[in-house]
Amino acid sequence: MGFAYDPGKAFLYVESSSGTQSFYMDDFQLTFIPPVVIQQDIPSIYQTLSQYFPVGAAVDPTDLSGPHAQLLTKHFNSIVSGNDMKWDATEPQEGHFVFTTADSEVSFAAAHSMLIRGHNLVWATGAQTPAWVFREADGVTALSASNPADVSLLTQRIQNHIMNEVTHFGSAIYVWDVINEPLDPNQPDCLSHGPFYQVLGAGYLEIALRAARQYAPPGTQLFINDYSTTDPKRLECLISVVARLRWHGVPLDGVGHEMHNHIDNPSPVAMLEAIEALARLFPHLHQQVTELDVSVYLAGDNTSNYGANGGKVPDSLIAEQGWLYEKYFEVFRRLKGKLDAVTLWGLADDNTWLDSFPITRLDLPLPFDTRLQAKPAYWGIVDPTKLPGSGLSFALVSRTGPPSHRVWTITATNPSSDPAVTTEITGFSLRQGEGERCRPEVTPPSSYPVVLGDIAPASSASTAFTIEFEHCSPHAEFDLRVPWRSATYETGTLVLEDQHP
Repeated sequence: MGFAYDPGKAFLYVESSSGTQSFYMDDFQLTFIPPVVIQQDIPSIYQTLSQYFPVGAAVDPTDLSGPHAQLLTKHFNSIVSGNDMKWDATEPQEGHFVFTTADSEVSFAAAHSMLIRGHNLVWATGAQTPAWVFREADGVTALSASNPADVSLLTQRIQNHIMNEVTHFGSAIYVWDVINEPLDPNQPDCLSHGPFYQVLGAGYLEIALRAARQYAPPGTQLFINDYSTTDPKRLECLISVVARLRWHGVPLDGVGHEMHNHIDNPSPVAMLEAIEALARLFPHLHQQVTELDVSVYLAGDNTSNYGANGGKVPDSLIAEQGWLYEKYFEVFRRLKGKLDAVTLWGLADDNTWLDSFPITRLDLPLPFDTRLQAKPAYWGIVDPTKLPGSGLSFALVSRTGPPSHRVWTITATNPSSDPAVTTEITGFSLRQGEGERCRPEVTPPSSYPVVLGDIAPASSASTAFTIEFEHCSPHAEFDLRVPWRSATYETGTLVLEDQHP
């Protein structure tokens, strides 16, 4: 457009590789897409959770202006730089430090009274670390653990890098991920044998943490940060590494749980148990969720792509994700006093690393969509009563047939303005309380789970169970339990006591 919304001033430019040959264009349509405007009339995430912990987001320079900045300041009171404080960004050549981009993020946060996490000083795997770090002065020869001069050189480089970075940012940073992703459960010592380890052994952790303590302002918290800490073996390794560092007097204040989760893993219970386990063993250890997002793909699925051939992520899956976020934040609230902060790895679905990892594909892992509008994931965090299918209820609506051969009908009612998706009854049990003992036989309409499907807004769905009471007294009493679920993570149980045949 020559000028915004100027009638008659829209031009289409076409460049063809066919030279001067004539060609036709067919089925052309020009569509106006309105500018992105964030919702101002919805609750702030960080204000909603202010009595529990600060809520942060990973940012890059595109988040510091326009609607992204508005979204950031409305919903978050903490930030972490996604990439701009890592070694390759801050010291691309030895001794040449570049903080310009990170400084802009820190200045923005400071201007809006936001906390700032520092991420990260040493990445154990060598990811996003310049190649020169692991080479001798000639820039070609790889450092070797067998060469004392190389051991000394890498030690000095770690100390120098940490000294310059933490002193540059000073008290603006309240917590540093000093070592990122140091764990490997497949190694006897539970540590990743990356390029730092190959030269310095496990001692590189102590070198980095002691340097950070020496140069960071007093009160700065020093963390190690890792992923899949809900995995039992990885959690066991995390506990072992923390215990070893503590035993040797190495300064360590906290642990970051990345939580790059999937729609099916880990369970909310596993997240609760991982953080509780560390809190029991190390009562004064700080803990944070540092990189939360929830992929719409199953764990281990590195091939599917809902966006292929113009496709989209199913609405039912977006609803399921919303209910999963609700379960996660229910856990986080329960961990009040044991969990210091929760940081999401991004603001909205228009800018997520999962669009290119583990493959290039459409993923929608965050609380706001590609137009920065609130998704079910957002409502799962701030107000679950607005989730699709919220308020779903089950009732025993009729009992028909002769006393010895009854048909009990269960009805599910969805009062919400959105569908209650993939609704299922997962069981049906009768436990006798009074009367001469008997054993009624229940025949469900199908194998469990009994599928009711998607229940439309303000609608109901029913199913019938056949019960043989042939050897039961009409005065016998039973307690009925009917567990159910919808959108996988919305769950409940219909409980009716003292029911007669």
